[in-house]
Amino acid sequence: MASEIQVYGADWCDLTFGVREYLTNARVAYDYHDIDRDGEANDLALALTDGRRRFPLVVVHERVLTNPSLVELQRVLDDYRIRPENEPRRRPIAAEPPQRPRRR
Repeated sequence: MASEIQVYGADWCDLTFGVREYLTNARVAYDYHDIDRDGEANDLALALTDGRRRFPLVVVHERVLTNPSLVELQRVLDDYRIRPENEPRRRPIAAEPPQRPRRR
């Protein structure tokens, strides 16, 4: 199954590396497409950027970000409520039963 996030770029691109590192450190799943090794990915990336090689290109659902800042990327992740994998689910505080001291 494809991820909600697609990253198009090149291994030699520092900006692509920064976006991938950010997503990896945030434990957010994404698919990476190296445009130097994947001709179809290159063609798609060029089509999405009007024929210009501007990387990284990040697609979140159907939203296309060209060379996003990390703040812009996080804003889009928040807009789509994309959270890290394996993030512990927390119950609201009001839903937790009160803790009673244990007697011995």
